[in-house]
Amino acid sequence: MLKTVLVAGLAAGLAVGVAPSAEAATNDLAALVRYSPGATTTSLDRAVHTAMKSTGKSRATVIAQALAEARASAAEARATPVNAKAATGTVTILSSGGGTRTLGSATAKGDVFVSPASTLFIQHGHTGIYYALTAIVEAPGSGQKSRSISASSVTVGTGTVKQHVAVTQTKRDAAGAYAYSNLRGKEYNTNFAFNRDAYGTKMNCSQLVWAAYTIKAGIDLDSNGGFGVYPYNIKDSSLTSTYSTLS
Repeated sequence: MLKTVLVAGLAAGLAVGVAPSAEAATNDLAALVRYSPGATTTSLDRAVHTAMKSTGKSRATVIAQALAEARASAAEARATPVNAKAATGTVTILSSGGGTRTLGSATAKGDVFVSPASTLFIQHGHTGIYYALTAIVEAPGSGQKSRSISASSVTVGTGTVKQHVAVTQTKRDAAGAYAYSNLRGKEYNTNFAFNRDAYGTKMNCSQLVWAAYTIKAGIDLDSNGGFGVYPYNIKDSSLTSTYSTLS
């Protein structure tokens, strides 16, 4: 139900016939910065102009769509109990660490996980990909490079899901192997709002997982196909299915 409401709300917001005003665009950009901890107004505005060129949409429309996506992502992330605690400051979950549950093994290479996570009280979640049954590749957070790490060393919050991706095991293996061989050691990308760049020099968590499957399986794990791919977009993809939820 939550997924349906969020997608419907996002679609309604993007289907408004009247173009946003310049004043609204300025306000929306400021709001988008608040939903993008670590990103700057300058960097987001630069990404907006790139999106304008590639889509032909106006500046105001691009910003409004990106903000709607960010708000929808945060709303879904806040729906988990552990994030409700994080929002009050009693629990802080930063990317892959800080929870109370050990992530643990997958049932197949190429599986993904999506966990609650908060950065400066903005909840968008966290995700990573299993390159082996007992180890993941992830972009853990601001100031850290993407890495491989044993899944037994990663703590996550309750509500974390493990998921299969609906492609052949050969493609799952390839995606995991590509993440390990090509997507480790990258600086962190603070811009989730415009992160659909599979060959970016910087990577955030959902961008990394999305890129591995885009390149090696030829699929798009972004459930709403917007300017940004967020962790819960991957969770909600029609191509992912949950087989384990940590409680």
